[in-house]
Amino acid sequence: MSASKRLQSLILLILFLPVCVTPASAASRREVVKLPVPAMMIYPGDKIEEGMLREHGFIKSTVAQLSIANRMDDVVGLEARRTLFPGKPIPINAVQDPVVVQRGSSVLLVFKEEGLEIRAIVEAQESGAVGTNIRARNPDTGLSVMGKVQDDGSLLAEGE
Repeated sequence: MSASKRLQSLILLILFLPVCVTPASAASRREVVKLPVPAMMIYPGDKIEEGMLREHGFIKSTVAQLSIANRMDDVVGLEARRTLFPGKPIPINAVQDPVVVQRGSSVLLVFKEEGLEIRAIVEAQESGAVGTNIRARNPDTGLSVMGKVQDDGSLLAEGE
């Protein structure tokens, strides 16, 4: 093959290489992912149920870097922390486990240590979901204690 033929082949290769590469990379940029979105306005404090959501397709490259819910199971049963708009992806920090104990409410505090159990009514200083540690105040003594929120809405304080 002569030098001029090789040069022509090389020029053709360079000219057509972007055409060959571009459609594949464009296709990967256009890959669609299905994400859960609200089907209606969801307000702070609302418990999210499956009927409140639908799936919506988004171009993967536009949502890849966002911290959002990827599956329905990620948000069903949780509580909205802020207003969620229809058709918009749901940010992970916009939902939380349902609050069981409300700040300011009277709560049963159970203290357990080596077989000893003491029960008292305290005032919750923070709101909390099951499994979170919150502060509470004994209204009689003014002392603050930490307790872990239980399924039944009580607080468990354990000795060391």
